[in-house]
Amino acid sequence: MPGIGIILNPHSKKHKKDPDKLKRMSFIVGDRGSCEATEDLADLRRVAESFKTRDIDILAIGGGDGTNHVTLSILIEVYGEKPLPKVTFLRGGTMNTLANACNIKGAPEKILSNLIYKYHEDEPFETTEMDLMQVNDKYGFIFGTGVIFRFMQSYYTGAPPSPPKAAWTLIHSISSAIVNGPFARDMFSRFDGEVTVGGKKWPFANWSALYAGSIPILGLKFRVFHYSEEIGKFHAIGFSLPPRNVLRHVDDMFFGKPSRSENLIEMPAQDMRIELAEPMGYTIDGDMMTPKKVFRIRTGPRLKILVK
Repeated sequence: MPGIGIILNPHSKKHKKDPDKLKRMSFIVGDRGSCEATEDLADLRRVAESFKTRDIDILAIGGGDGTNHVTLSILIEVYGEKPLPKVTFLRGGTMNTLANACNIKGAPEKILSNLIYKYHEDEPFETTEMDLMQVNDKYGFIFGTGVIFRFMQSYYTGAPPSPPKAAWTLIHSISSAIVNGPFARDMFSRFDGEVTVGGKKWPFANWSALYAGSIPILGLKFRVFHYSEEIGKFHAIGFSLPPRNVLRHVDDMFFGKPSRSENLIEMPAQDMRIELAEPMGYTIDGDMMTPKKVFRIRTGPRLKILVK
């Protein structure tokens, strides 16, 4: 059997907090697969090339959402035209938005033990499929600039990131929006940009947020990207709303309902081009990226994901 390849991020919060977790994961794998704790991008590329040569059946990624997107970006580049292996996510991060969207549950050690047992006993896996998005030369499942990026900035500032910290950042944003406070005004600072989706230019030139997703969940159980359930498409969104006006649409965003606002545009897409007036920071799957002016977002490879 070609086997299983496991990539672990030793710099993820859970692995830093519990260094012995890496040893336990390696012990679980034993000699039945390759378990690699990659230190940097060069190390990650080396491991990806090794897995390609071995023609592994399954890749398991241990880290957060950012680890997933970086690992998959390198893997796609290394594999080229060769089909990608099946993938699973070991929930090694703080929010695990992607694993939650795929309904992958449990502790990393339990997920990995089940994976190895089923693989070597030739038992069937429960699977799902998700499309990646290509954002310029990177790959991921969620892209955002404007409000989305500033929310993540606030989330990463101060106390260490955690689900309660994310919930508090959201509550702070909403409470500030109610009174049109400075926190919300700063978060919703407008920016100029031209957006084209499917060859058609969107009507606004000034935005509060531009974002896209190929999984249903944005985070904190907000099922924002309901159009992502269409195979081969992602959900593109842009809005030009002040903080107070966003509040009336929060329930729609949470439950995944179409927008009722004439100042919010959303649609299924295969291609989205954003050209900003000035470079802006952005996020891919929670990773904070250096500012750019132009973004080309396209549907990427479709992954077969092992759930359990």
